[in-house]
Amino acid sequence: MDLKKTLSELFRIVYIIIIIYVAYQVIRAITGGTWDTENIIIAGMGVILAGMFLIVGFLINQAKCLGKLEERTKNMGESLAKLGKDFKEHSEKRK
Repeated sequence: MDLKKTLSELFRIVYIIIIIYVAYQVIRAITGGTWDTENIIIAGMGVILAGMFLIVGFLINQAKCLGKLEERTKNMGESLAKLGKDFKEHSEKRK
């Protein structure tokens, strides 16, 4: 496994642990625990913000893949146009 995948999995695990911890604290606060409402809101916003970074990373990766696909499609279209032109020239020579 390369470094990028390892770091991605590590961040994903940490993110899940934080979500579980915040959920535990929310349940504790509902049942009369220790966390204040402000702390729960701040922790929730942190989880949402971390999720947004995850989504942005995913969208950037998708944009890269789409750019590669568009480039390949463009190159394939140019190749087919050249092939058609060569075929047309060849068929005109055969007449």
